[in-house]
Amino acid sequence: MLSAKDRVRKAHLAIMQHPEFCRFSGVLACGNVTFTEDLPTAATDGWNVFYNPEFVNTTLCDDATLRFVILHEGMHKAYRHNKMWRRLFTENAKLANIAADYFVNTELHNADSTGFIKMPSIGVPPSEKYSGWSVAQIYEDLKQSGEEPPDGFDEHKWGEGHDPVDEEVQAEQGKEIDRALRQGEILAKKIGKGAAGRDGMFGDLLHPKVDWRVVLRDFISETCRGRDETTWQRPNRRFLADDILMPSCISTTMEELVIGFDTSGSCFGGAEMTRFVSEITRIVEDVAPSKVHVVYWDTEVAGHQTFDDGQFAVQNLQPKGGGGTDGSVLFTYLQQKGIKPQAIVQFTDGYINNWGSTDVPTLWAITSGIKAPFGTTIQVEV
Repeated sequence: MLSAKDRVRKAHLAIMQHPEFCRFSGVLACGNVTFTEDLPTAATDGWNVFYNPEFVNTTLCDDATLRFVILHEGMHKAYRHNKMWRRLFTENAKLANIAADYFVNTELHNADSTGFIKMPSIGVPPSEKYSGWSVAQIYEDLKQSGEEPPDGFDEHKWGEGHDPVDEEVQAEQGKEIDRALRQGEILAKKIGKGAAGRDGMFGDLLHPKVDWRVVLRDFISETCRGRDETTWQRPNRRFLADDILMPSCISTTMEELVIGFDTSGSCFGGAEMTRFVSEITRIVEDVAPSKVHVVYWDTEVAGHQTFDDGQFAVQNLQPKGGGGTDGSVLFTYLQQKGIKPQAIVQFTDGYINNWGSTDVPTLWAITSGIKAPFGTTIQVEV
């Protein structure tokens, strides 16, 4: 009988040769694989992976099941769950673990069409309901349901009881994982026939992230910048001498911009908020709107400030709020007050029960991995 270490090595080789799951080849090579009896099953800290030998050779005695668990840990690493959702763990460790496992197991289940992997008899089962959901969305759904979720089969070392990873080291690990994902995609195109024409499980991770500052500036500038328009009511005098009738140009400026701030929770006042306001201040100075409305909201509008002719500034903001979260209240408020802006920019952590709707071009600056159901979404990170 092969040892646990040899079985894991054999499974790694099988994964590297598979036309679909060979995408994991580089990710599996990141970090170390350790066999220890200090934990009951398996675990990852986002870089290294740990296995209990007895768990590998008893519960995971079937090769397809072992491959599933190996890929499960690889998915946590690829999506950097330990770093991305650390704050969810701080709020509710069990729900954060289960939400991450629902995401991973559902993705793996949907990707396997040949029976190459098999879900173990224990753990969080794949869920059709959660297909396409983010970890944060699953977490919120679990929290609101109030139901007792199933237990996972592995542990997620979020940082408790371990030396904190240096930020520079963590950033370098992230870059290494990105490189590994791209190498895996190249390998998939060489090995797999059907794999080359699709993005695979890591499609959303392979596209380069656009700097949110660039997207924010382009959105406001292109949507709201003052522009020249033409009118036939005043013919262009330069062409009248040649008996040619042409319209003259009149300059229009941006009238109103609305900036909404979610003041329901921790997103206001953090480092992301400071960076966001500093950036938008420079853009407002460049675009020079006639009026900027700053609206603070939670489950209702808690405050409204108006800045005329470029007077918007960080030091003048007076945030109010602290209740729940209802993203629709801003849009309702604007309608009630008869405010008709050229654009709306919303800053929020994305944990919104009701997003609302509007016909006004809207950009959502979100501090989590959640994507707004309409408008343009940028992920604000420091």
